[in-house]
Amino acid sequence: MQPMSIKLSILVVTWNSWGDLERLLESVLRADLTDTEILVFDNGSVDDTPNRLRACYGERVRLHVSPVNLGLPPAVNRGFGLVHGEYVMLLDVDTEVRADTAARLLEFMESHPEVALAAPRILTPEGRDEGTARNLPSVMNGLFGRQSRLSRMFPGNPFTRHYLEVEHYSEHAPYRVEQVSAACMFMRRSLLDEVGPWDEVYRCYWVDTDWCARLKRLGRQVYCVPQAKITHYENNRAGKKKSLWRIWHFHTGAFRLYRKHYTFGLLDPRMLVAGVALLARTALMVALNELKPANPPAAMREDRAS
Repeated sequence: MQPMSIKLSILVVTWNSWGDLERLLESVLRADLTDTEILVFDNGSVDDTPNRLRACYGERVRLHVSPVNLGLPPAVNRGFGLVHGEYVMLLDVDTEVRADTAARLLEFMESHPEVALAAPRILTPEGRDEGTARNLPSVMNGLFGRQSRLSRMFPGNPFTRHYLEVEHYSEHAPYRVEQVSAACMFMRRSLLDEVGPWDEVYRCYWVDTDWCARLKRLGRQVYCVPQAKITHYENNRAGKKKSLWRIWHFHTGAFRLYRKHYTFGLLDPRMLVAGVALLARTALMVALNELKPANPPAAMREDRAS
């Protein structure tokens, strides 16, 4: 197949996560898509993922192997540079797509040229909406975030409801949001030239929010298409014990996002307030995390794509 004939490129970044990758690829291949390429960017795996992928999928899946772990944003940026499709569907390795997901998203984007970025409804393994198609965060979402204890205790509070667009959870028609998750992003490849690459200073967390904030500044539209669905076996789910690496990079990413999009720069006094508040929140999260029981061994593979 010549690159010019490719309609859709499916891009997956993986690191030491063969079990997740195999589940995802099987779900993608069941869709029997035409004019589609699947590119797996292996981010320095040491679990024999490249050899397993070649043996199981051969030429059905393109493979690019990085000799080292670059981190998630650099790997995604390099993957963007390797795809050939008119459209790009970015998927987290720990997702599973339904047979009609890509087709529904492609149909929506083809019929809505004004939309820059689309995402499906992302579900937990239990079938609940993950709350990732939402508005950009406000300062109050430091307390009332997607997974925060206050949001779980008081799910009806106005801050959480506005942030997570809760009123849309039961809807079937596409609806506009301000941000979607990198667990699944569907876009025209031309958008990458317009908006630019992901910010590689982020390690992983908040880089997708940052990119959506840049889209908003450009006046571009982001939509959730709820009839398209995927399941996300999220490694960072609420209630799971997290590594100190995850907690630290979650909060440093939040600090960078706040500095870039909510202040006038390093001399803005709000930077000091935000830094102190996030350090306090980090310490609190570390303390609360230590009270959680250890995760089952199968759930303890760390930072799969980062």
